[in-house]
Parts: sequence; C-alpha cells; structure tokens
Amino acid sequence: MKVLVSCYACSPYQGSEPGMGWNFVHCLAPLHELHIITENKYKTDLDRYFAEHPGEAHLYHFYFIPRKRYNVLRKIWPPSYYWFYRIWQRKVLAFARQLDAKEHFDVIHTLNMAGYREPGFLYKLGKPLVWGPVGGFCISPWCLLRSMGLYGRLYYGARNLINLWQMRHKHTPRIMAHAANAIIAATQDNHDAIARLWQRDSTIIPEVGLTETAKISVLKREGKLQICWSGQHTPAKTLNLLLDALSVVQAPQNIELHVIGQGRCTARWKKQAAQLHLNNITWHGWVKRDEAWQIMSSCHLFVITSVTDLTSSVLLEALSLGLPVIAPDLFGFSNVITEQCGIKIPVHSQQQVEADLAHAIDAIEAGEMHRQALAEGALLRAKDFTWSQKAQIIDSIYSQVINR
Repeated sequence: MKVLVSCYACSPYQGSEPGMGWNFVHCLAPLHELHIITENKYKTDLDRYFAEHPGEAHLYHFYFIPRKRYNVLRKIWPPSYYWFYRIWQRKVLAFARQLDAKEHFDVIHTLNMAGYREPGFLYKLGKPLVWGPVGGFCISPWCLLRSMGLYGRLYYGARNLINLWQMRHKHTPRIMAHAANAIIAATQDNHDAIARLWQRDSTIIPEVGLTETAKISVLKREGKLQICWSGQHTPAKTLNLLLDALSVVQAPQNIELHVIGQGRCTARWKKQAAQLHLNNITWHGWVKRDEAWQIMSSCHLFVITSVTDLTSSVLLEALSLGLPVIAPDLFGFSNVITEQCGIKIPVHSQQQVEADLAHAIDAIEAGEMHRQALAEGALLRAKDFTWSQKAQIIDSIYSQVINR
C-alpha cells in the first residue's frame, strides 16, 4: 500500500518521541511504500543515517516541514508549544492535500506526537485513517503526590487538573477519534479512556519496542542481590519510595542498589539515603548507553517507581536482559508485566506502596529459584514487544481499514 505517515518527531539517533517515530516507520518501511512528513529539524539526523545506510534509502520518502520556535515564550509558558505545533499541523494538511493529489494514498497514519491533545487535521483528506499510538490520558496517582515534595505536588497536581479538563473539553481530539477508522492506544489506561470519552474501541500497541537481540542466559545470583533503578531524577520518578522500602527490608546486608541517572532530585534523594543509613547504594549518574547496559546486565532485579510514564523503554530493555521487574500497577507497566516476569505493586497510598515494595524485594531476595523463574519469563515476555511484531499488527490494521 501507499501510506502517508504524519510523524512530527523522527530520528534514528534519539530516544523518546523521535526514537519512537523512527522505529515505527523503520519497521513498516519494508512492508509498504511510506511517505513520511516530519519536522525540518530531523533532516540532519536522517541524512546522516541514509549516508551510513545507503541500501535503505529507497524504502523511504521523507518530506520536511519547518515549525516556528519561540524558545523564550516556551520558557515563560511551556504549553505555548502546542500553539505552534497546531500551526505546523495545518501546514501538514495543506502539503498532504497536494501530495495526495499526486500519489493517491491508500492509508493515512497520524503517528506522533503520541499525546492526544493536538492530533492534527489529516482526517480532512477523507481517506482510511489510522491514529496512534495515542497516549496522554494518564493521571498521576493523587495519593502519591505528597511523596513528590512541594514542587512535584504543585506541578503534577496542576497537571492532573488540566489534563482532566482537556480530556473532556478539547474539541479536535474528539473529531479525530470519530473520524479515524482505527485507533491505536499506547496502554490499557489510554484504551479505557478512549472508550469512556469517545465510545471508540482501540488496539493496544505500546509506543516503545525492542530490536531482535542475541539469546541471553539468565544471570545466576552469587552473593548480594543487585538491584537496578534507572531514570531522570525528577519528582514523578519517586525513587524516594524505593529508598524508604529498602530501609525496612528484612535482610538489607544482602542487597545492593545501583542508581543510574541524575537531575533536580539527586541531592534530596542522596540526603534521604544518608538519613536512612542506606550505605548499599552506588550512584552512577548519567552514563553512556553501553555502560548503562553493562550495569543493568550485571544486576538480578530491576525496580521502577515512576508514576507518569506510558511504557518506559528501560522496562523492555530490562526484560530483554532477563531481569524480573517490580513496578507500580499503572499505565504501560500494567500491560507489560505479568506474574511470569515480575511483580506489580497496587497503588492505594504511599505507606502501602512502600510496604509492598519491601515485601516484593524480600520475596525476590529470599527465593533465588523463584527469581530465576521470573528471569526466564522476562526473556520470553520481551519477545512479545519486538518492532517486527508491531509491524505485523499495524499491517493487519491497515488491511482492515482498507477492507472497510
């Protein structure tokens, strides 16, 4: 099929939205003739990639549309980003109309940005339309806001309130949802919100994935249980919950924690660890990807405490290394983690989360056979989230909207 893809952020060399956009088009390009509209700032990265991989260049047709930037205004009022992103989407519609008159596309796919707030206007082309993965509906648990400090409490509390209002009152996402022939949701939470708010069904495909990797053997524990935690040190990552949990585990002398990353909360969390007399923590700071991979692969367990993510890419990386994962029973973590590969922590209160974290770590520390079984399950579960598998699912969605 000829597929027009609106992919605002697309880079083979970046993570987050640009990396997500690239990985989706990269896995779909061998299956269909892709025409991809992206923002002009990614041209340098894409030119570099095709210079390094000239054999792939014929699989893609990229078109670059610039977006105006007002960095000073964005620092003063961050949501102003959406004003200019919306203008960019109008330019995309005008360009897409001209391009469709020439190419006669079979399917239109609005891919990213993944947030629901500004989905663009390509539904006006009147062609079979796929939208997603769609995210952004997730609400940070109110019961954990107080654990984020004053700044985190104010910021994420206001974010929750604004999000609740936008879900119910923003007009363009509702139009897009009813115009789309198929919707892809990034997580179960987002799937449920789409059904509740717009009465539409959707297919769950996480926004992150894995490239096929060589077979990895489960690391057997010898000595202390090595736990890894990785992420930006921001209030919503709530590493402090894990620190409190480690202060009450049954055998702290048998546990070591490796923390990757840094940020505005680093000093506060280090101070908390000192006050709790946690002398079993190595603070690695930001490290290169290969070094982070090496640290993770030398550990026996991965713990996530974030209360804002969709589906963290580091979650899938941990599974692919054979690490059982302990994470909140929230957002994309709920979709990915099963009883065969990890432990999901219910979220009812801060005290309950910290107690359940401690109990889960105690169970892993005391039961090496159980941990190894979870590790084997993690390797199997990782295979369910490869980019090649996502490509097959999206290919079937394209066929379905064409047949309808």
